[in-house]
Amino acid sequence: MDRTEFADIDAFQIAISNKLSSLGEGTPYVADANEPDPRYLGYGVRAPEMKRFLAGLKPEISALNTEQKVELATRLIASGYGEQKSVAIALLEKVPEYFTPEHFGQLEKLVSGLHGWSKIDSVTKLFLPSIMEGHEREMIDLLNRWNADNDRWLRRASVVVFTRNVAKSGLFKEVALRHCNALIHDAEHLVQTGVGWCLRDMMRWHKEEILAYVLDLRRMGVSSKITLYALRDIKGEERKSVLQQSAYIH
Repeated sequence: MDRTEFADIDAFQIAISNKLSSLGEGTPYVADANEPDPRYLGYGVRAPEMKRFLAGLKPEISALNTEQKVELATRLIASGYGEQKSVAIALLEKVPEYFTPEHFGQLEKLVSGLHGWSKIDSVTKLFLPSIMEGHEREMIDLLNRWNADNDRWLRRASVVVFTRNVAKSGLFKEVALRHCNALIHDAEHLVQTGVGWCLRDMMRWHKEEILAYVLDLRRMGVSSKITLYALRDIKGEERKSVLQQSAYIH
């Protein structure tokens, strides 16, 4: 794509949409069949092709200023299409500094518009932790609200943000554990798996404490979608022993 074609954001979005639609027409796959939210749309573009497409957009994305990146990301998310949302997340990852506490309302609208576990998991990998680095107290306050929100995607984000490198850092263990505990009886499958993932990643760095907590959850009869996910890294005889000693007590 020639960047001179994109004198305005409207033209850029149309070009992105048209190209993604074209790429989707060349695949026999159902578009994101494992995304259960009916608001989540897809063209059927597979991950390797999507990766190449995003790489090809780098010059055009670099040419945009901060406000243009945020505006384009907002429009792409509003489209409903998962592939457009992937482009949006790539844009947002370039401008975490824009999202000061004064823009947290805008941030919440963007995240709640993702409507899919795959996009929530993407936006919590780099983008949200980057904001948290600069505005820790305010970001924790925001995540506290998301933890109790009616929107299942915000609830998932409130725990998944504490996985991966954030879990490794150990900086937010108490907050993460509190958020997980608040959701142990959540009825939504994709919130439950988010809790399990958070506990699993924390267990890698705080094994004794988190394992004891997960064993207590098993004894309480908390959903196995949470506890067995949390125990995925426990293998062999240790796993057998853990499961035996933490059987649900009726």
